[in-house]
Amino acid sequence: MSKHVSMQQIADRLGLSKYTVSQALSGKSGVSIENRLRIQETARAMGYLIQGKTHRISKESSLTDSAEKDQAAISKEVSPYILVWIQAMYQQDNPFWGKVLAGIATASSELGYEHLIVPVLKGHTDSLQIPSYLDPAYCAGHLLAGTFPSLSVISLKQTGIPLVLIDHFEPLVDVDCVLNNNLDSGKMACQRLLAAGLKRLVFVGDDSFAVSFKERWWGCRLAIENIAGPEETYSLKRWQVPYGQPQLISYLERKVAALTPDSMPEGIICANDQLALDLIPILKSKGIDIPSQIKIIAFDNIEAAAYAQPPLSTFELAKESLGIRAVETLLYRRNHPGRQSEKIILSSRFIARDSG
Repeated sequence: MSKHVSMQQIADRLGLSKYTVSQALSGKSGVSIENRLRIQETARAMGYLIQGKTHRISKESSLTDSAEKDQAAISKEVSPYILVWIQAMYQQDNPFWGKVLAGIATASSELGYEHLIVPVLKGHTDSLQIPSYLDPAYCAGHLLAGTFPSLSVISLKQTGIPLVLIDHFEPLVDVDCVLNNNLDSGKMACQRLLAAGLKRLVFVGDDSFAVSFKERWWGCRLAIENIAGPEETYSLKRWQVPYGQPQLISYLERKVAALTPDSMPEGIICANDQLALDLIPILKSKGIDIPSQIKIIAFDNIEAAAYAQPPLSTFELAKESLGIRAVETLLYRRNHPGRQSEKIILSSRFIARDSG
């Protein structure tokens, strides 16, 4: 099968624009997950090959405009690329992962690398392989963004190409990782509410969605365990919610409706800002005032947190910096393959606003 296939031919096959095909194959945003996967699979089947910035284009392709001429000019160049693996559901979580991917893009560009995003659908995470339309010889390394099974990490580690985990630690594999300080951030969030004299607390999260959610819950538990005084006078309960699922709002509504004067928490810690933004209007609709009746603290400091009513108190965790540091760590590993693996933890800071 000929590898001299143009993006226009792929676009014609799928009934899409050449621009959409170009965006998808270069890992850029603006293309739906379904179309991205269709384009990648069609490119593979047609024998289209990407080598960093190089696209093999047939001589028969008509270069009628300046964009096509620019593409033909760079086709003579070859540069390494970084593969960014991310679960498709995380890629839709723009307030956090969108910023991380932006950091990866910035650092990759500044250091002279292309970055290609590979969204992974649920159920296809056990064994990850470089897509056949890419040339492994030009792969500078893998970035695995978010939580993946151990088999995913092992499968990429076995390629022999440098690998860095982002916001995920895998104890079974000797590999570099860049993390946010989720455990201590959770501990500090709980300590702030305890220091304000609150004794009945609730943590809202979903362990199955992300390791960071689970670590923030562990931090809250540590804060309770370290209280100086009778532990039985304090209460820390947990709402396990279906985060990212259509039934989330109705689940939160049921939990709030079931509250009684005896079970009403004085403080709520949400595993991320979006959960808090979903919960606040539900509490207010039941006549519960924030912060006079319930104080709320969350994590991530997404832009919408500052515009909530009331503005949301939150811990700002690294987003762009997480992506930038991951690229830097990857290239360090590429230059020093024999050195001991590193676990890099980025600090957080509290943003005090009106909710708690």
